Amino acid sequence: MKTAIRILLALAVLIVVLLLICVRPIERTPYDQTGYYRQTLAELAAKPPLAAKRAPLLAGIAKAGITPPVGVPLAGFGARKSKPSTGVHDSLYVRVIALQAGEQRACLIGYDALLIHPDLARTIEKRSGLKAEQLYFTASHTHSGPGGWGNGFVEEQFSGKPDPRVSTVLVDSTAAALQAALSTLKPATWRSGRLHAAEYIRNRLLGSQAPVDDELVYLWLESAEKPLALFATYSAHATVLSEKNLQFSADYPGYLERRVEQTTGALTLFAAAGLGSHSHRGQGEGFERARYIGEGLADSLIRHAWAAPSRDSVALSYDRLAVAPPLLQIRLNRDYRLNAWLARRLLHFQDCYISLLALDEFRFLGAPVEFSGQLALQVKAAAAQQGKPVSVTSFNGCYLGYVVPSRYDELDAYETRTMCWFGSYFGDYLAEVMRRLAEW
Repeated sequence: MKTAIRILLALAVLIVVLLLICVRPIERTPYDQTGYYRQTLAELAAKPPLAAKRAPLLAGIAKAGITPPVGVPLAGFGARKSKPSTGVHDSLYVRVIALQAGEQRACLIGYDALLIHPDLARTIEKRSGLKAEQLYFTASHTHSGPGGWGNGFVEEQFSGKPDPRVSTVLVDSTAAALQAALSTLKPATWRSGRLHAAEYIRNRLLGSQAPVDDELVYLWLESAEKPLALFATYSAHATVLSEKNLQFSADYPGYLERRVEQTTGALTLFAAAGLGSHSHRGQGEGFERARYIGEGLADSLIRHAWAAPSRDSVALSYDRLAVAPPLLQIRLNRDYRLNAWLARRLLHFQDCYISLLALDEFRFLGAPVEFSGQLALQVKAAAAQQGKPVSVTSFNGCYLGYVVPSRYDELDAYETRTMCWFGSYFGDYLAEVMRRLAEW
């Protein structure tokens, strides 16, 4: 009996010691009282203002296949448990839109994929021959795209074990598309605009009465008065196809891209916008619903893309702002988290920056997270007051989880617990920095 008691006491002491080492209270210091906030503001203050001169616009386009071999797992749902894919419903692509005005040159890069892994983005930057800030990464965030690109515990839960074939095709296809787009630059005109598409989107975090960013924002390019390219952003999560689907597909963004390309001939690149708390809605189920949403959005774009006046010159600017991240906080419950040193061993992602691409007064801001649509509404409203329209996109070559407004920290939800990796103020912090960039 005495031996058993000693063993139990030893186990109890061991558990207490492990808890003291591995578990910490949640850090809730408001971001504007922290050193990381002051560091990022100093980074922004040290940057010279955007000063690009207007010049005639040149544009080039290209796309390349990124569909992996059947058997590679799909990325996006942990509930799939990395099951092997069984087929290809529709092919996947990386698309590139290259822009040049005078000495300024930038490339929009979009993937029919969950995201572009930071390690792959850094490799692509090195191979491109361009400065890193000239590449504006995006993704459609389909949850039926290629897996096998992860290299850490968290990544593997959503994309399966690393498969070098996937990394190779993503890097090689992107490099080839970049080279092709840059080699086909020709005089172009451009127009931008936005329309509301409330019938295809809902707020999944707060329900039907909550605010929704339902804007479908676009950049339309023509050459010799013929459609050349369309860049479109929207905030509905590309999760129409559930974890039960094991066929590669671009989900509803793929239907949008194919509809515009087949109807107008314009290469079409879709980017996920502020989707951190937004989901889709529409008629039917599965591929039927994906078609309904994608083609409905495409038809709206085709009807409205001619409304705005076109321009044949542009002041083209681009940059990246390094953002000092908050403390890494993998949450265990409302009040406790893993010790940061242990959390870093589970989470491989590290880079943190905001991307900026400006065409005259219009700005695209690329977020390193799944950015909340409600936060995006705040950024857009502040920018509109300055006369500088903004579109916020997610998956810019970084990935640091979800962000939502801090006032929802009490909610026990996927967005606020499981995927909120850097504390409840990270979203408010990023939104303020984006507002400052929009005014820059």
